[in-house]
Amino acid sequence: MSGGIAIARILGIEIRLHLSWIFIIAIITATVGGGLTSLQPSADATLSWAIGIVASILFLLTVVAHELAHALMARRVGLTVESISVHFIGSPAVVDVRAEKPGDEAAIAVAGPLTSLVLGVLAVGLALLCVASGVEALGVLGEVLVIVGALDLVLAGVSIVPAFPLDGGRVIRAFGWARTGDPRRGATLAAKVGRIVGWLLVAAGLAVILTDQNLDRTLDGVMLGLIGWFLTASARSVDRWVVLDGLIAGVRVGEAMEAELDTIAPGLTLDTFGPQVMDGTLGPALPVVLGEELLGMVGAVQLRGVPKRDWPMTRTSEVMVLKSDLPAVGPEDSLTDGLERLRESHLDGLPVLDGADLRGVLTRRSIAVALRARADIRGLSL
Repeated sequence: MSGGIAIARILGIEIRLHLSWIFIIAIITATVGGGLTSLQPSADATLSWAIGIVASILFLLTVVAHELAHALMARRVGLTVESISVHFIGSPAVVDVRAEKPGDEAAIAVAGPLTSLVLGVLAVGLALLCVASGVEALGVLGEVLVIVGALDLVLAGVSIVPAFPLDGGRVIRAFGWARTGDPRRGATLAAKVGRIVGWLLVAAGLAVILTDQNLDRTLDGVMLGLIGWFLTASARSVDRWVVLDGLIAGVRVGEAMEAELDTIAPGLTLDTFGPQVMDGTLGPALPVVLGEELLGMVGAVQLRGVPKRDWPMTRTSEVMVLKSDLPAVGPEDSLTDGLERLRESHLDGLPVLDGADLRGVLTRRSIAVALRARADIRGLSL
């Protein structure tokens, strides 16, 4: 669930929707429906709320287009994109762009805001034509389009703010990377700029709260402050990523995998090992083997998908992720690539294969242990 719920596949790319959209659609619907009812008391309340619902869903589709634009541009520069997670704005992952050149990263970053800008302008333009037509039905459509267009224009403007995890922060990182030749130094520059922007928003929010006694303006000030705090927190995350990226550089998967394997048979019921996985006694992801053949993997994600009362009746083979569906890694692969595949898989661990031989399991736990050891050697704090 950390990557959202899969809702569609477009051009071979799986679209995953973050659960926060339930609240975003509700907020937009309530704001638009309530606002139209207040502005036009004589209007049909049902129609006002219907406009709110349609506008929020159409806006969701345009945000999908925003994220899809990022993915398609990434493909155009030679990157592999199998899925995208649609959040309201920004992405929770700092390292989700793997461009090899700063120009490519900048192109990927601006593709989304440009798409939102174009969609916003088109929607507002169509809305004006609908209203000018004088046809009542088209007038209703125009109200929907002007709301969607305005939201897209706001999204385009906000997403280009120069702070992570917004697209503007990625542009700053690309600029710093191009100037210094080092992507980590580019990320450090983006963190500094994002921190400045964040504190400016916090200061602006405080100023609004202290200088205006109007409740609505006070709430605006609180929102500005919260956004600023979020951006400063993101800047700290970028700084942390720079340290971790320096630690991970040059490390091979074989140095970070769990080599002492706990394996299970496909016929075991979940109650025989599930509690040990959940409390950390066993590894977070277990290879399922028959003899010496790897059949698949089962971990905490699969266990949580089955009610505990059903564990005694559920066999491992029924819930495991099949080998054919696992993005395996090799012991000589870079840990950077291994971590990226693990993150994209949304699984608890990946098998480390040397040809057909199972050598270990790469998990977030094993990566954390390896990085902590390297940090201790260098005297760094994680």
